[in-house]
Amino acid sequence: MGLFRKKQVSRFYLLRNEDLVVYVNNLGAELMSVKDAKNKTEYIWNGDPEYWGRRSPILFPFVGALNGQLYRHKGREYLMPRHGFARDMIFSKSAETEDQIWFVLDSDEKTKKSYPFDFHLAIRYRLRGRILEVRWVVTNKDTEPMYFSIGGHPAFRCPLKKGELQTDYYLGFEMEGRGNPKYHSLSRRGLYENKEQELPLEHGLYRLRRDTFKQDTMIFEKQTTRIRLVRPDKRPYVTLTCAAPVFGVWSPPGKQAPFICIEPWYGRCDNEGFSGDLREKDWIQRLEPNEVFEAAYFIEFS
Repeated sequence: MGLFRKKQVSRFYLLRNEDLVVYVNNLGAELMSVKDAKNKTEYIWNGDPEYWGRRSPILFPFVGALNGQLYRHKGREYLMPRHGFARDMIFSKSAETEDQIWFVLDSDEKTKKSYPFDFHLAIRYRLRGRILEVRWVVTNKDTEPMYFSIGGHPAFRCPLKKGELQTDYYLGFEMEGRGNPKYHSLSRRGLYENKEQELPLEHGLYRLRRDTFKQDTMIFEKQTTRIRLVRPDKRPYVTLTCAAPVFGVWSPPGKQAPFICIEPWYGRCDNEGFSGDLREKDWIQRLEPNEVFEAAYFIEFS
């Protein structure tokens, strides 16, 4: 959304230890690179716009698309781009140590044109061995309840090595219950379709196919807290863990893009045909004045 990208200067920040080298951009507080410190393997997608020009955007104050690109609150309608505006705004660095860095974003007159709440958003990246923690802290600075969604959208290289095929790789699921995971897809307008589908697993693994993402994102609700990307030899190389109620798994449909996103969400896109008030939106988060929401996801690189 051009309104939020004008005259902005971005800068990269470095975190590193004996295992990993991490770069984060203050534009969108976006994770840009994670490399193995020893063998230089890059795990994060490089942002080639031929497929998708982003790498790991922060989704706030909405996750996914709104029906008609608008929402309703207290009798008014507001326009909002898919995934909100935070990914296109410059964050301020608020603190930095050897193993962690904090970025913050506050509401202003510009954000209030599309999102009328006073908020403070803080993002922390912390490195522990081969695990990167991404933490979100949302504070309602308003005098009335605040409604929002937040999520991650990290894109991981798949395949990982030259000469390999994505169809030789697997998705691994750690299920809360028995049986295969159930998921919903997106409509052509990017909205949640009611039809439920099943993803067939064998020993907890789903082998990727050329048509896996023909219906765009696969949305899993309240079924798992951990999804892996798994090499052809069935060794995981990315494990993403989060207590979020919703996970999206995505790669651009019809492009055979060499990456897959594993996305933990506190919220999601509108249902097809939804026209209710913001507080009626599925999975919407509510914060009372001065209340704080805090959540994190963890990525282990192997």
